[in-house]
Amino acid sequence: MISLAMSDAVLAFASAFPVFLLSQQKDFDPAHKLPAKAALFGFLLMAVAGGLGALNYGFSTAWAGPYWMFNNIATFMSPPLVTIALVQILTAKLWSAAAWWRAILSVCLLFEVSRWYGLETVYRDLQLALCIIAGLVMVTRSYMSAGTKALIMVSFASFFVGGMLIGNEGTLAGYLRLNLFRYFIALGNLMLGTGLYFLLRQKKPEKP
Repeated sequence: MISLAMSDAVLAFASAFPVFLLSQQKDFDPAHKLPAKAALFGFLLMAVAGGLGALNYGFSTAWAGPYWMFNNIATFMSPPLVTIALVQILTAKLWSAAAWWRAILSVCLLFEVSRWYGLETVYRDLQLALCIIAGLVMVTRSYMSAGTKALIMVSFASFFVGGMLIGNEGTLAGYLRLNLFRYFIALGNLMLGTGLYFLLRQKKPEKP
């Protein structure tokens, strides 16, 4: 239980750092503030879920209800929010607030349908795979500084290893896969959030 609390705490702190970075809205192009807020919300969900997990496993199971609720929300909502925000920033094809709400409702609907048919695990893995592929394709095709691109590429590699190769059930070399999964997701969040911040700073037009 202590190891689970520690890995959740690491995930919470690693997800909170991008929240801090992306809250620096004055550093961004006004046109990019909406996708930046969407990405911020995605990282915030993971930070809250990780924090509640640390409380649940480290202090009291009284936190189990809120933890599992936010864990499910973060699992199915955070990847598409952050990925769509990244794609919009890279392509400059920005959505309105109404379009964002439609996307959120669509993700919720897909989750409920998958849960109704008992396919939520398949939907979760498929969603993560699509987000990784879309992110990698857009980043490799887009111009940005080498450092920023490296950060984002490392993040997607971490998501792939943690989410698609390690998973969160059973053990691997004597370690709980769930702990390893969280550490890789934490690394990915830290790298992606930092890369997004630098990307948004680079996209800000120079003042005349």
